[in-house]
Amino acid sequence: MAYASDPTDPSHLTPEQRLDEVAAILATGVRRLLSLPTSPRQESSSNCLEVPGALPLHVSRTVNTAGERI
Repeated sequence: MAYASDPTDPSHLTPEQRLDEVAAILATGVRRLLSLPTSPRQESSSNCLEVPGALPLHVSRTVNTAGERI
């Protein structure tokens, strides 16, 4: 029993046809990327991972009455 050849099998394509297929796939991806809506950059992030400017980024160790670190 013989099977019909698959017309979508890439082994039946010439090198030029393969290059055309790859170029079409890449062009579709670029068009999709460029069509994405862009939002203006915000001053602060909406994911709450930024540290406010007034928050100190160091930790002070407590000292006792003699001025020694605990």
